[in-house]
Amino acid sequence: MVSQKTIEIVKATAPIIREKGEEITRRMYEITFAERPDYKRGFETTWMQHLDGGEQAHKLAAAVYAYATHIDRLDELAMAVKTIAHRHVETRILPEQYPLIGEKLLQAMKDVLQDAATDEVISAWAEAYTALADIFIQKEKAIYQQEDRELTEQLAKAN
Repeated sequence: MVSQKTIEIVKATAPIIREKGEEITRRMYEITFAERPDYKRGFETTWMQHLDGGEQAHKLAAAVYAYATHIDRLDELAMAVKTIAHRHVETRILPEQYPLIGEKLLQAMKDVLQDAATDEVISAWAEAYTALADIFIQKEKAIYQQEDRELTEQLAKAN
């Protein structure tokens, strides 16, 4: 989990995340897809049809804000995490994609927030992102494993 100091910093940034979140997520998608155009394939079946992130940037901004305001009460986000994890599995998001996305999210925060994105704020968000990414990676791993078991059972019945 994250340190108390990180919780305090992330919660303190929630108002600016609410105000600038969509600008941050649009910037994140822009720089991510510039570096890794292949990542855009994962969004072909989503609302995101444009390089700027479209509706997906709005959804991600809302999720980041929800995380910022609930970082000390993650149980209240359990249903949202479950829904997002299932969507990630549907679009074949892989664990190895999380570090680059986190790096680009932090870069976008720096770009958009400028002076407000102090080293302390970026460090706290890096810790917070890593913790949340770990939650998603574990949930998605369990979903992938369940899907594998179900497929194996279906193949066994077919033979």
